[in-house]
Amino acid sequence: MAVTAQAGVFSWGGQTAKGAVATTFYQHRAADIDLGAVSDDRLGPPEVGGIPVPTFPYRAGIMAAGGATINPRLEDTFGWLLEGAAGAWSVATDKDVLGTTVTGFNAHTFKFATDAGFVPWMSFRKHIPPISTGGLGETFVDCKIVSMALAFPNDGPIQARVDVLGRTPEFDDSPTFSYGNTEFEDYESIPVACVTGGYLKVPDFSATALPITQATVTLANQPLDIRQEKVYGSPYLEDVTVIGRQLTVDMILKWTDPELYLAILTGSTTGTQWSPAPWMGDLDVMALSTKLAILTTPWQLRVEAESMMYQVVGGIRLAGNNAVMMRVQGTAIAPSTGDYFKFHLGNLINSTGYTWPT
Repeated sequence: MAVTAQAGVFSWGGQTAKGAVATTFYQHRAADIDLGAVSDDRLGPPEVGGIPVPTFPYRAGIMAAGGATINPRLEDTFGWLLEGAAGAWSVATDKDVLGTTVTGFNAHTFKFATDAGFVPWMSFRKHIPPISTGGLGETFVDCKIVSMALAFPNDGPIQARVDVLGRTPEFDDSPTFSYGNTEFEDYESIPVACVTGGYLKVPDFSATALPITQATVTLANQPLDIRQEKVYGSPYLEDVTVIGRQLTVDMILKWTDPELYLAILTGSTTGTQWSPAPWMGDLDVMALSTKLAILTTPWQLRVEAESMMYQVVGGIRLAGNNAVMMRVQGTAIAPSTGDYFKFHLGNLINSTGYTWPT
């Protein structure tokens, strides 16, 4: 009979240092988990002597790669992934993510550390069913998040796709995994697209939310080519070095008027000639849960970037029996002052809740 995946468990935790597996793991429901061990199995070059077929195999090393797609619960543990992707964390107590006073509610901000290239080490685990007979446990040590993508549909829950690259997979055929959260977080803190108060704005262009049908915000932490990470005498990557970081947004919006289109191409909402200067703006995205975390305040997820270069992708397509849509992409540029980007998470976790283990 087939073994179904529902009983599997995906979890993560922060490491104190390279080589030190996390002491606390946090479990979270996931829609799709493809993080796994990648054994670099190869065939040797063609050789003379014998029949014209491969003559020897070998292995060039092993690493961990892949990730998971989740419907993020904003109640608690998702904050560890945001910190792992960004690098640093701070908190404003008794505030929501807009800065409004809400007693008992806290606004957590995740952004670059003082060293803007810093990405912390993390451990990830996957418990493969059947759990009733022990299943198989995989622990991936010395991982760094290389991509955090947040998908904002127009009619469903917000999804997060996290991808990691790791140095050392470990296997356990009789796992006894334990978790810092003994139960999965409830669905009530999942942000959903239709909740009033959610928006995607380019405030420098307009204070009004754009008529978005779908959007994806991605923080990419580009790793060094793995061929440059390997060293002689070891099957493992020596490090996971982040050499570039970039926040992007990709959105499709309904065509209501030509103002944004003209602004991007001409520099003016009434322009008639292409401008050689790229069009710059900011970004502000808000997502809210359907249920309330406290009083009248739902769980909150917000993304901000101060300086984005926007471009229209593919022009304006006219197709029979279809609405007129416009696709716009934006790439965050280093601002003259302030932070490159900010992830904000609003929940009830206290002022020490996301202190990275040391």
